[in-house]
Amino acid sequence: MMPAIERGWWWRCAGAGLIVIAVAVYFDMYPGLEGCASEADDIALGSIMAFELVRTPADVAALFGAPPCTEPFTAAMRHATWVDALIFIPAYAAFLICALLALRGYGGSLASIGIAAVAAAALFDQLEGFWLFMIMGDLPGTQGQINWLIPAVRAKFALLGIGAICIGVLLTRHRGIGYLFGAIVALGGVGTTALIFDDAYGAITIQGSAIAWLALFVVAFLYAIVRMNPRALVADIRSVD
Repeated sequence: MMPAIERGWWWRCAGAGLIVIAVAVYFDMYPGLEGCASEADDIALGSIMAFELVRTPADVAALFGAPPCTEPFTAAMRHATWVDALIFIPAYAAFLICALLALRGYGGSLASIGIAAVAAAALFDQLEGFWLFMIMGDLPGTQGQINWLIPAVRAKFALLGIGAICIGVLLTRHRGIGYLFGAIVALGGVGTTALIFDDAYGAITIQGSAIAWLALFVVAFLYAIVRMNPRALVADIRSVD
């Protein structure tokens, strides 16, 4: 049987994961976040990520464009940044940290490293949001502001990748379905760190994070609803086959 305390953390993890998914869908559906640049429709990573990855005021000016597009896009981006700060960041931090707390019995030191990495990532994400607000306050911002934004964004993704890798390794110690999902989460975590090497790897970072978090949500949901050791779950599945 899975310990009640561990199962409780999986319930919390799955609940926070639902909020993360809901906010991600909300971002995709919220009107006005398409961007104003003439090539905005071709921004593969989306306008939010494009804003996070700006390197010069010229990049900001291109993304925010000219009136009449600039004002509604700025309003939409401000709204998204507030939702990010008040809901999304706390939700994903809770999602990942609850998983690490559930897994601390399989490696306390590694779980602690993961918790520290996720907490630091959330702080860098909030710092990132601060500089995004500063840039939007006086478009297209200054190079000095952007110089603070650049390392905050990359540190966030690097630390989120480390957190996911820690979760993945700990999950593999569950064996059974944990071994399978743990490998997926860990590989997704490795992909999440890609941005620190080059901006061209931004798509890999986004895809890696999405894969890791989706796999974690699935396994968290399974562990939350199944009242048995993960190895027993695999044995039961095989017996049905």
